[in-house]
Amino acid sequence: MSSNFQKLTAADDKTAQVEDFLQFLYGAMAQDVIWQNASEEQMQDAQLVIERSVMNRIFKLAFYPNQDGDILRDQLLHDHIQRLSKVVTANHKALQIPEVYLREAPWPSAQAEICTISAYKTPRDKLQCVLRMCSTIMNLLSLANEDSVPGADDFVPVLVFVLIKANPPCLLSTVQYISSFYANSLTGEESYWWMQFTAAVEFIKTIDERK
Repeated sequence: MSSNFQKLTAADDKTAQVEDFLQFLYGAMAQDVIWQNASEEQMQDAQLVIERSVMNRIFKLAFYPNQDGDILRDQLLHDHIQRLSKVVTANHKALQIPEVYLREAPWPSAQAEICTISAYKTPRDKLQCVLRMCSTIMNLLSLANEDSVPGADDFVPVLVFVLIKANPPCLLSTVQYISSFYANSLTGEESYWWMQFTAAVEFIKTIDERK
């Protein structure tokens, strides 16, 4: 698998090969007599183990398809965010976080969730890390203002601020990796939070670090 994967150059071909290989393995497992009486939950758990094993073997090739170019791009954004972190406060004019939420800043529990993302290797597990961060932020916003349900206009500025303060590594490669190898599997709710996350990353790239 890894040797054939390495020969591919087109991103779509790499995605298709991984999906086809996983489906082949899932199909072979389903036909094995050992799994004939397994429950749906047991089958899903087994498929997750297979997925983790496969993605671990090709991780560096899949995560950095352009190798040094991707690593340099990640480092440039990481440096930009590091400089932003020194000047961007929770009441920074570029964010416009509603005042009712400011007393919870800098939302360390949400930062802690996203800071673990590099420990995961599969796009599914990395996405779950993003979703846990988003859920933590929404819970904190709901607690801070019990009179209304936080909307996207409340959530996204806080998400941006959390990402700036946490500055997780390899942010652009993470976005590329999940988009390439998990986008077709996103559910409705996952898709919504993923869109908010990618929009926040894009917005961070535009913030002027000199102000």
